Amino acid sequence: MSHRASLLGRGYQDRHLDSPRVRFRRALALCLMTIVVPGSAQIALGKKVIGWLAVTMWVALLGAVGFLYWKYRTDRAQVLTWFTDPDILFAVRLGMVVVALLWVALFIDACRLGSPFRLTFVRGAVIAIVNLAIIGSVATSTAFASQLIEVQRSVVKTVFKETKTSTPLQGRYNILLIGSDARADRTGIRPDTLVVASIDADTGKVVLVSLPRNLQNVPFSEDSPMRQVYPYGFNCGSECLLNAVHTTASNRTDLYPDSDDPGLDATIDAVEGVTALKINYYIMVNLNGFKGLVDAVGGVDMDVKTRIAMFGHDDAYKQKYIEIGQQKLDGQQALWYARSRVQSDDYTRMGRQKCLMAAMANQLSPATVVTKASKIGKAGKVC
Repeated sequence: MSHRASLLGRGYQDRHLDSPRVRFRRALALCLMTIVVPGSAQIALGKKVIGWLAVTMWVALLGAVGFLYWKYRTDRAQVLTWFTDPDILFAVRLGMVVVALLWVALFIDACRLGSPFRLTFVRGAVIAIVNLAIIGSVATSTAFASQLIEVQRSVVKTVFKETKTSTPLQGRYNILLIGSDARADRTGIRPDTLVVASIDADTGKVVLVSLPRNLQNVPFSEDSPMRQVYPYGFNCGSECLLNAVHTTASNRTDLYPDSDDPGLDATIDAVEGVTALKINYYIMVNLNGFKGLVDAVGGVDMDVKTRIAMFGHDDAYKQKYIEIGQQKLDGQQALWYARSRVQSDDYTRMGRQKCLMAAMANQLSPATVVTKASKIGKAGKVC
């Protein structure tokens, strides 16, 4: 082959490699390469320092995530500790934003390296749309994830302030769930609902033990300061019911000098005395917080077995009911379903409360929690 023919052949190959179709495919490939392995597009086009630095950081990040998953995949306690540590959540949020910004910068650079302005209008528009879609997806998902983390961090800082941990008793964690009727027009706090959730530390299976609000002569645990005052149980008259312990002991700083809430500590002592279970933790929810939580998740589906009155003895003129049948209850209806005592009794009400908690637990899917995290977080702050 002559020298002239060789030059003609090389020129044809150069024109082919730089044809509009090849340029379009190359630009599209650079975008896809940046999705799979950030930095690989830069390596392919000779920007090796930036490219290898990005690839190294990406591989290190994937390796770190993989290692943490492999090492702590069965250590639920450690994972929960991370997700309830405000400092760790802030660091994760900051790291996520930094990674997203660097990734977007690599996308923009990959788009530039693809020379979109040398393409035809249609092909250039396609590349631009693809890159904008990728960048928009990264930015949107990062902003959404960042907001979820901030909501979690805010809830942890506002609601879960305690830092002490408690060991299980005979393989179980016992958590006292308290439904408070505290309102601006009422004096003191009367726990309207008292339920002990006993959780198996290994399997996570839960047993719910409800305590009647009107339980009389409740004993206090042996090490309780209230036992000194009431050695034979809380037997000071017809008003000395279980839900009155909090109000009675609310100002007894002489009995609980190191307590921020003597009434709550006395209530826990009473529950421990009744059940002979050591309470590890407690959760207190007030009326507005409960209503807000149900509304935040879009209501709760319940199979209502009997007609439930949505009024008390003092406002019986309202004659408003939750009817029998399959119903989606909003926050106000769910609150009456759990608390109504008209044409009912405390034991029936306790059964309804456990049904309601079970229904909410079954219906709170991960997707619901994620998509409604902000509303759930705001409701949690009211609780």
